[in-house]
Amino acid sequence: MIFWYVVVGIIGATLLFMFLRAAFTRRPEVLKAGVEPYGVDKDEVARHLSEAVRIPTVTLVDNENGDGKYFIEYREFLEKTYPAVFSIARRTIVNKYSLIYFIEGTDKALLPAGILAHQDVVPADDEGWECPAFGGEIKDNCVYGRGSQDMKSQMIAALEALEILLKDGFKPKRSLYFLFGHDEERKGTEGAVKISEYLDKKGVKLEFVLDEGGTILDGKLLKINNKIALVGTSEKGYADFILEVDKDGGHSSAPSRRTAVGILSEAVYNVEINKLKPAWPKPTKEMIKALAPYVNNFFFKTALVNRDILSPLLKKAFTLIMPLTNTLVRTTLAPTQLSGASAPNVLPTKATANINCRLNPGDTTEKVKKHLEKVVGKGVKVILDEGSIEASPVSPTTSDAYKTLAKSISEAFDGYITAPFLFIAATDSKYYYKLTENVFRFTPFEKTEDDAKRVHALNERQDVDALARGVEFYIRLYKNL
Repeated sequence: MIFWYVVVGIIGATLLFMFLRAAFTRRPEVLKAGVEPYGVDKDEVARHLSEAVRIPTVTLVDNENGDGKYFIEYREFLEKTYPAVFSIARRTIVNKYSLIYFIEGTDKALLPAGILAHQDVVPADDEGWECPAFGGEIKDNCVYGRGSQDMKSQMIAALEALEILLKDGFKPKRSLYFLFGHDEERKGTEGAVKISEYLDKKGVKLEFVLDEGGTILDGKLLKINNKIALVGTSEKGYADFILEVDKDGGHSSAPSRRTAVGILSEAVYNVEINKLKPAWPKPTKEMIKALAPYVNNFFFKTALVNRDILSPLLKKAFTLIMPLTNTLVRTTLAPTQLSGASAPNVLPTKATANINCRLNPGDTTEKVKKHLEKVVGKGVKVILDEGSIEASPVSPTTSDAYKTLAKSISEAFDGYITAPFLFIAATDSKYYYKLTENVFRFTPFEKTEDDAKRVHALNERQDVDALARGVEFYIRLYKNL
């Protein structure tokens, strides 16, 4: 009996501690803007984005032998459109088409800031589009076309902001590097990698770099009465694993007991049902810590504030709520391609499957390979394909650079909450850790769920009002630097 009294007492004390911990977790004061909008001409910035979209800078398959005329045309367009910026910028062309523009600040003791964007876009034709894919048409208060979101809008907003400030007599205190790769859609190996290597050889160090990435969410989804600007402080790694089965082939009319396709299918099934264990990557822990004080539902707030105590339950909940929350706590494995015989009545001598992996910080390709070898069964080879990259380091949220970014977001977006998170896609920014530990990913445009689904898809478009607000963000950022 005494034992059960002790157990009940411990449970009661733990619950009391958790409730008190949540009750005394106060909301940090959100920085209010207190700054009048600069007054961006949204029609002009929309026109500039429209003109940028009309230049079809589709990623080159062959950097050496491909026709890069559109990248040259795009470079000329930028330099003509923003005369104040490019009259003082020092240009360096890297690997034929990537661009470095350096604007010297008045205080040379300050490390420069790096503003990233990629020039290239994924292919598109006009089939299924409401407007021509590279027409740059402006309708329904949106700029339509491939690259209007990903990511010429961000490049145009960054340049537009500095052009406006320079014309008003602004002199940047901190030097700026505009770093524009040309093959982000094909992993950035000919663009961002070469830019980073070039700057590293020159001994350049940066205060921070800012690339595309985190989005702005409606906090109501998390019982928060505000909007949330998510800043990627790390991004997932990328790897493709090939599952391969070799067997004697032959005619399908006389199949052996186990065929290559049958063994492979079982292996793929085993991969899907034997997932890697969930864990708490640092960016996800920091995101929960940043957002928990703002949650209005007391029981939900209690759960988040006490993540360390309720860890097993919360991890399980994250894996079940939706695919996105699952990615925040787990390295994912997704079967994406299957290959067998070249004809329907042939038993293949080789069957293969591709498993696409997105690695969380803390996991490695070697760890994932061992997991796959354990679950796929006998007779299945696991081969790590070329082009893999480990999860990026996690940038600190305690740095002055992160605080400056959060301040700029709050001023431009009237007090929105800034929170770190783990970016699940890939960006050029992962190649810049040689130059700075402060690598951040944030896209300063509010967008609807419908518009977010248009990236890399039909009818990609950029809302003009959101575009103008993005320019305001960069204005605040340059001033706060």
